[in-house]
Amino acid sequence: MSAKLAILGAGHGGQGLAAYLALAGHEICLYNRSKSRLLPIQKQNGIHVEGVVNGFARLASCTSNIRKALSDVNLVFLVVPASAHRDIAQQCAPNLTPEQVIVLIPGRTGGALEFSAIVESLTGWRPIIAEAQTFPLVSRVIESGNAYVSAIKSELPVAAFPAKQTKMICDLISSVLPGVREAEDVLETGLTNIGSVFHPAPLLLNIGRAETTNGQYNHYLEGVSPSIARFIEHIDAERVAVGHALGKDILSAVEWLHKVYDSKGNTLYESLHTTSCYQGLGAPNSLNHRYIFEDVPTGLVPIAAIGELVGVPTPTIQATITMASQLCGRNFWREGRNAENLGITDLSPTELLMYVWEGSLAALEVAGELALVTEEMEEAD
Repeated sequence: MSAKLAILGAGHGGQGLAAYLALAGHEICLYNRSKSRLLPIQKQNGIHVEGVVNGFARLASCTSNIRKALSDVNLVFLVVPASAHRDIAQQCAPNLTPEQVIVLIPGRTGGALEFSAIVESLTGWRPIIAEAQTFPLVSRVIESGNAYVSAIKSELPVAAFPAKQTKMICDLISSVLPGVREAEDVLETGLTNIGSVFHPAPLLLNIGRAETTNGQYNHYLEGVSPSIARFIEHIDAERVAVGHALGKDILSAVEWLHKVYDSKGNTLYESLHTTSCYQGLGAPNSLNHRYIFEDVPTGLVPIAAIGELVGVPTPTIQATITMASQLCGRNFWREGRNAENLGITDLSPTELLMYVWEGSLAALEVAGELALVTEEMEEAD
């Protein structure tokens, strides 16, 4: 069944996804903030794609006008770096309708919470929103208008905010994308943010090497010595502990590598060095890279914020955030997805779980009143 979709973002993921869905028979409007990236696509009225999908994908429209992109579509896929979610939310808010479904692909950590809070602050209503734990394709742009899709992932965990709408939204997304699996909630999808574990710390601890060699080394292999691997394991253990405190069965980084890439080894160092897809990869040549500007404020900061709410210490994560802030001359604690920006300030673990299920702080107040009435009745008995 054909659907009319908007894809916001014409980078590696956006162009690959637009081509894939257009070739599947869907009507696609592709949006990008920068007009220059769209010019080749507009000139040929579509995208050439090769790999596991091949052909010329003709698009219904291609625009840098957010109002036009969102007009008359039911499903919106947001395919931009998580560090751009806040700006896009502000641009989308006055042009969205309450019936539209927005899906962050992926949301990183706290993406749906942040996006929802921004839209509500600007419109007075909460959008129907969900986030995917990962991106469904392995996609690269050769040059704008020419994409290469090397793989389609077999599983796409998705959760809605509020989680009580997850089944409805997953059924909708399943009509256009394969492998959709219902995740428990956005805490599960957000805390399974492996990039925030693997990216910032090795770059920060190798920054002298990165800058003096212009990134001429392998980030995952040469950049992760046994000592750095132990540091990353502490970050990972804190992330997993935050999940466990909320009753989430979160895979460790080692378990994730074994499951996804069939890596071997008991330690993170051993597992990384047996991961074949990391062979031959380079490294960033500066801190001005998504490994810092995306993975710290939209990964480590919200994990630390949730950890504080649930009473789980995150000293290694906090040290990494502070190190990144000092080296970059930025305050990622303030800029990132802290508790205030996520709309979860002062919530208890139970309240946080109820909030991501109900999607409303008012529901927490009602629950609190019911608990108080129940307690009074028990005392009367």
